[in-house]
Amino acid sequence: MATTFESISLVGLRLSHLRQLSSYVHSRDEEGWYYGPKEQFEKRHADLVEWVDSAVRYAESEGVKMPNKKINRT
Repeated sequence: MATTFESISLVGLRLSHLRQLSSYVHSRDEEGWYYGPKEQFEKRHADLVEWVDSAVRYAESEGVKMPNKKINRT
């Protein structure tokens, strides 16, 4: 039986985490590397850039707070 992966918890992450992730994603553009079929990689990369930039913009918006407590999962 398959489980649907619908959301990713941001609990314990800060805006600085999202900015750091954005920096990683954008550094690839400067370096130009890829793996696998280039066309497919570039499409996935563009999706990731759009997602992380959107997340940073939203997190920087007035009135938005990041969740602040980590939940121990065992």
